[in-house]
Amino acid sequence: MARQQVLEKTKVSDRMFLFQPCVGSNKYPGLITSATEFFKKLGIELVTSDDQTCCGGFLTFTNVAQPTSTMPAVARNIAVAEEMGLDILTLCNGCHTFLTEFSHFMNDRPPVKNVVNVILSMIGREYKGSQDIYHSLEIIYKLKEKIRKNVTRSLSGMRFATHYGCHYLNGFKKTALDDPHMPTIMEELIEAMGGEIAEYGENRTCCGTGLTQIIINKETLSLPHTKMKLDNLNAAEPDAVVVVCPYCLAQIDRMQQKLNYRGSGEYKVPVIHLVQLVGLALGVDVVKLGFDAHAISFKNFLKKFESVQAKAEVVDG
Repeated sequence: MARQQVLEKTKVSDRMFLFQPCVGSNKYPGLITSATEFFKKLGIELVTSDDQTCCGGFLTFTNVAQPTSTMPAVARNIAVAEEMGLDILTLCNGCHTFLTEFSHFMNDRPPVKNVVNVILSMIGREYKGSQDIYHSLEIIYKLKEKIRKNVTRSLSGMRFATHYGCHYLNGFKKTALDDPHMPTIMEELIEAMGGEIAEYGENRTCCGTGLTQIIINKETLSLPHTKMKLDNLNAAEPDAVVVVCPYCLAQIDRMQQKLNYRGSGEYKVPVIHLVQLVGLALGVDVVKLGFDAHAISFKNFLKKFESVQAKAEVVDG
């Protein structure tokens, strides 16, 4: 579907349900605070619920449970937002995949939806399929011009590489916002905030996580693939690499630390989620961005960023 058609169907409400990702909440809590804070600056309240659980993706990806077993869990999570009358915003490619694809599956197959609701009725809930589900990347892109006008700390002078992630680029047949083979929306957003793009050859390849591979083929497939990507990133010399998925963030961030420890190279490229980057540009307190939870230090990144801001103030003055 053409980008403009998808954008026209994308609704931005003044209140949205923030689906909290497991990896984002536990390993990188700055993703939650970053999103909450900068969306507030744009006039959007993100609502959360303690009733929300894991999307169920991990169980399916690792073949611990059949899709039909995890579908009621997905439906239950969506029902939590439906009861509030709120559309769902996700921060994770995996969460977005499971909430979106399972909802499509149930909506297109009434008998399946009925069976799922029989199960949900045991806990007093019902899945209706009444609310829309969006990736944060889509909503942020929809707000691109508003973000451009609200930048208080320009990214000018900073170079960023991008990593979209497999599940977002290749996993959506009905709602994809961009061409999976030649996406540009992240680059456009970075440039709208004043940043520059650091091109590298492996920017469209997998991070190396592939949940099954990171668990059963970590040393033979997952880690070597990540190292190839990191070597490519090193050659591009970006100030940071921008991702839109906590799993990708964890893989690219923490595997650098692992490879450094093993003496397999020298890797020190900070990995930043798009919501943290937008928060930085829109003036969210740096502490709330949660950089201290990352394995690769943001010390040099912030030092350069502050230097750039200081020079901009002198010029404006």
